[in-house]
Amino acid sequence: METLPYVGAVVHVGGHADEQSLSMTSRPVSCVFLTLVAACANHADPATTRSTTTVESNASPARNPKTARAAEATLRAWLEASREGSSTAASLDTLSACDDGGGSYFPTTILADFVILPSEFKGDTVVGRADVVTVAEQGIDRRTNGFVAHQRIRHDVLEWDVIPVDETHWVVCNGLRFGYRGADSLTAWQPDGSSYQSARALVDSIAVARHL
Repeated sequence: METLPYVGAVVHVGGHADEQSLSMTSRPVSCVFLTLVAACANHADPATTRSTTTVESNASPARNPKTARAAEATLRAWLEASREGSSTAASLDTLSACDDGGGSYFPTTILADFVILPSEFKGDTVVGRADVVTVAEQGIDRRTNGFVAHQRIRHDVLEWDVIPVDETHWVVCNGLRFGYRGADSLTAWQPDGSSYQSARALVDSIAVARHL
């Protein structure tokens, strides 16, 4: 599975001072050192002061380690709830709040394990990453109006947008979702001998190995 890289947003702040600002900055002052410091403090360039204030007010509240950890904790909880057979699956609705825009859930995969990787900022969004282990992929078989599933073990590094709802609440959006969704009676499994039950057994064995 090819993963499209996200590039963390970098805020560039700057501009060119106008002629008046340059004139004020370069105005000669003939005074002793202490008087010079006081004079410069009392006659700060208004344009420079406004620019500094703008930078502070426009700084994203997400751009600090504490909120990055909060976003990553939300992604961790969402992935744990997405793991097939998870006891926290009921929390998925509160951990993700972005609809799919009418798109299909397929193809979807059965998640067995994951490791959270370092995240990046993109505006006020945290781009969360994880190394995931999936044991099967399920898609639509348009020839039979049913589903086809392939059992295999695969590692992928995937990304999701983690978006702040408020200062303490984040939700996961815009990334691959997990889960066995098609009716088992309408799903043809490959290779021969594989099934949803054998895929679930793989999930459980990987979960046991994770905690050894």
